[in-house]
Amino acid sequence: MVFDIWSIIIIVIVFQGVFLLSLLVAPKERRYKQGNSYLIVIILLLIWFLGEFFAVRNKIDIGLYVFYGTRYGSWFLLGPLTYFYFKAITISEWRFSRKELWHFLPFFIFVIVIPFISYKALNNRQVDYGMLSVFDHREKTLSTIQWTYSIVFIMQFVHLGYFLLKNLTLVTRYSKGLTYEYSNIDTKVSWLRYLNIMLLIVLVFSAIFLYILLVTDIYRRHLDYIYVLPIGILFYFISYKFMRTEWKSLENGDKYLGSSLKKDDISNYVLKLDELMKNDKAYLDNVIRLSDLALKMSMSKHHLSQLLNQHYKLSFYDFVNRFRVSEAKRIIASNPEYTLLQVAFDSGFNNKTSFVNAFKKFEKLTPSQFRDSL
Repeated sequence: MVFDIWSIIIIVIVFQGVFLLSLLVAPKERRYKQGNSYLIVIILLLIWFLGEFFAVRNKIDIGLYVFYGTRYGSWFLLGPLTYFYFKAITISEWRFSRKELWHFLPFFIFVIVIPFISYKALNNRQVDYGMLSVFDHREKTLSTIQWTYSIVFIMQFVHLGYFLLKNLTLVTRYSKGLTYEYSNIDTKVSWLRYLNIMLLIVLVFSAIFLYILLVTDIYRRHLDYIYVLPIGILFYFISYKFMRTEWKSLENGDKYLGSSLKKDDISNYVLKLDELMKNDKAYLDNVIRLSDLALKMSMSKHHLSQLLNQHYKLSFYDFVNRFRVSEAKRIIASNPEYTLLQVAFDSGFNNKTSFVNAFKKFEKLTPSQFRDSL
């Protein structure tokens, strides 16, 4: 076994993955945090892929066919695991159930059952060089199972892509839901989007690898690292972005089905809410939630959400930020010496990015442009 630069890179990536696992597993409160069990399994799975690749590249015989699972379809695991991780974060009441086991059926069939029954049916070249070796230009006679596994190798990446698209749907729904209950949306949604993008990048590089191997004649053995190295980047991304992330839970279900909010009460609530926002300036609390404002209004947060959406045609997030932008305009006009960051904090925002985005949304120009226009 020769340790070239590529092998050293894989070892470094594996150690980064092990370090990341220690950060997730060692602290008890982090180990049982919502969704983290799925992230732990995902990282273990990616370490397995890297270990398998290292063994194949250095001709190390582990003596266990399941260890070399990528050639049989072990990537069938990654899609469902990421999907469960996203569901655990975005749907607070979701719990893993027996019916979810169907998502693991392709892995069970192609990686566990068929290789155990008919391991010898695959030719030596497929075992030693991978399932796609059947697509080279040499004449050969192949059995049905040999062709099947060459297709399965490709389909495991298509399968992953399907679940990553489902993840995007979950994140979009989660992001929209946050605007109904929170007045400031920070890095939580961004974390999920970026994680899914990183997984998509791994998938794209896998597709590039398959294209080079199957379509062009420029393939060289070291090009296998096209889809291996992005896994290392993913490990570093998770290590430095994930650890400071906390999740906000959302209630699920039909929002206003069977609501007891009476139309005759709406006008009174509107007057009270306008007074609370204009006189008491409740929006200056940069962590105010729907439930906090509902408590001040002496009404349920379900009714308050209905009031905001049906009367004001705004989510809670936009309703509060509209007042904050008005306050920011007043501060900018009366205090030209203030920095924009100071204006953001003084008007109720908790970061400059949210301030600028909200200002542009309601005023159609940035805070700097507004200041210049004065």
